[in-house]
Amino acid sequence: MRKALLIAASLFYAFFAATFAGPVAAEPVNVNIGVSDNLGPRISRIMEEHPDVCEQDDFFSDQWLRTSLEFVLVCRAIRLGGLEATYTIYSFPNSARTRGELLAGRVAIMVDLPWNDFAQHEDLYQSDAVLRVGDFVKGIYTRPDHTELLKVRTLEELRKFTAVSSDTWVYDWAALQRMNITTSTVSRYELMGRMVEKGRADFLVGEFPGASDLSQYINGFRFVPVPGIKIALPGSRHVAISKRAPHAKQIFDAVQIGLKILRDRGLIKKGYQTVGFLNPLIETWKVLCCEDVS
Repeated sequence: MRKALLIAASLFYAFFAATFAGPVAAEPVNVNIGVSDNLGPRISRIMEEHPDVCEQDDFFSDQWLRTSLEFVLVCRAIRLGGLEATYTIYSFPNSARTRGELLAGRVAIMVDLPWNDFAQHEDLYQSDAVLRVGDFVKGIYTRPDHTELLKVRTLEELRKFTAVSSDTWVYDWAALQRMNITTSTVSRYELMGRMVEKGRADFLVGEFPGASDLSQYINGFRFVPVPGIKIALPGSRHVAISKRAPHAKQIFDAVQIGLKILRDRGLIKKGYQTVGFLNPLIETWKVLCCEDVS
């Protein structure tokens, strides 16, 4: 009888402690982020200059790249989804290597965000679309002194010139092939800029920045878009979380909740507008390709 009373008392004490004790703070989950194309130092600088950047709601900078913004959207979604997290940035030489590291689970998430065809991989959790089909448009970027190319307004005229891209950038490469543009492949964006700067290619396909003149700098050299024309890349972009990474399901669930909150508040659109990716200056420009590609 005495033994039974002792057991009952112990169970009551355990129940009392669990019910009335204050919550125990959970240790933050560390999320490994894989990046390429020299993005790592940019993200690290943002976190140093704005240590609470993942805690804020509507602060965005027109100095950020689209890829830097996507890290901020991811970390804010995780926070809004109720998961405390810290981040470790791992840099890789190109997107193909980063995708491989993601599939292997050595990083949990990659930035920039992958296309839907890759994010559907069986070893990944695929979030709802961050960029929807038709959102992702790019310009034809060339040297400011390439006057003949800057006069181009049709696809037939553009075919007279050569491009440089990467065959690992699946949708960019597919668009150029569909347009029948003679294209060279290199591994990194910096090399694309060098090819155009040196006259070994006439143009590269680049994202529109936040600058009012839509110009961008690669390796310190200025490039400008051919005015009036753009390319719409088919497909949507998603946060892809490696199922092999620690805490993968927790991270995925938090991302899903947080992305919905961000979209409902209009913050995904506001972020992309601030960095110039969703740019009203090019809304009326002619789409040369590839709206009809599924």
